[in-house]
Amino acid sequence: MELFKDIQRWIIMISLLAIGSGLMGCNSSVSREEFTIKVKSNLPQNTLVILSKISDTQLLVIDSAYTDKKGSFGFEGEGFAESTLCYITFENTSPPGVPIIVEKGAKLILELSKDEFIDFSISGGMYNASMLKIFKIYTDFERNMKAFNKEIESIDPQLANEDTRKETTNRYNNLILKRAADIESFVKTEPTSPATYFAAKYLFNKPVPGLLIIAYEKMAKDLPTSSYTNSLKDAISKLGPTIDGVIAPEIKLKTPEGDSLALSSLRGKVVLIDFWASWCGPCRKENPHVKAIYEKYKDKGFEIYGVSLDSKEASWKAAIQKDALTWKHVSDLGGWKSSAAKLYQVRSIPATFLLDKEGRIVKSGFRSHQLESLLIPLLD
Repeated sequence: MELFKDIQRWIIMISLLAIGSGLMGCNSSVSREEFTIKVKSNLPQNTLVILSKISDTQLLVIDSAYTDKKGSFGFEGEGFAESTLCYITFENTSPPGVPIIVEKGAKLILELSKDEFIDFSISGGMYNASMLKIFKIYTDFERNMKAFNKEIESIDPQLANEDTRKETTNRYNNLILKRAADIESFVKTEPTSPATYFAAKYLFNKPVPGLLIIAYEKMAKDLPTSSYTNSLKDAISKLGPTIDGVIAPEIKLKTPEGDSLALSSLRGKVVLIDFWASWCGPCRKENPHVKAIYEKYKDKGFEIYGVSLDSKEASWKAAIQKDALTWKHVSDLGGWKSSAAKLYQVRSIPATFLLDKEGRIVKSGFRSHQLESLLIPLLD
């Protein structure tokens, strides 16, 4: 089963906490009364069950137990300083397993069935209903993907035609897209909790920057002191200043008339930041197409903020006039040493960034033939 294999990509090491002469089970004589986890399952007697804490750098084993003859087991402990993401696994610390949130003083009751897939229900705690929802999103995907693969395996490759290949490819892509859409919807709409962090951080092979930002903004508002909020902040800071989803960094440069024009002054409009120069042949070839789109949508809330990498003022102004570019223009005439180009990590031109009305980067690195389709959904 592939469930939550992506968690392993984030686990750098496994640290075992030995208390006394080995892993301590729920029958320890040490008194730990703050949280309790009681589980009924269909697991065979004497199955080793491990409770671990999930973190960015470790899967920290905190307790273990063996199932009794009825398949029941449990954990109890002193709890954590905050609501904490944990993972219950079987026989070893590798997935598949069950993600839960352990709160100080929580009394959790689970019913668990482990066959080809894992199903469980849980009561207790503030946030585990959300964790169960994200678990179901992922397991539904796993079930659908397994059924799809089984169907594909039954097709004779010699009888498959181009239509069959296209149809199966589309179905596969739709399964992937639905999983991504369901996870995104969960992050956006489900009440904020450590499950928000779990969904945004662990359920993709490569974290989606925009989703990390959405999760962080929710957690910064609702759980500002959570270590998971700080972890998201750190992750986002390492992605760079101009990833999709962030507020575009401020630019404030001189116009051809000598006035200062700040990018933020255009907030409320959909804005195309267009890095170009008079000496850039590809940029000049793009201008007629961009101009046609600008004329079509400028009265509907669209603006262009052209940032020139020219070093000669006369050449810059002449190109604006010759190409009849009537949108906003700025430059510090620094050429490739332009402060804006450095801030936006521009290493070739044309370079484009499309901002929504809030000033967030929606898309970057596209050409003029893609602009209109990106622009229309952002306008009223």
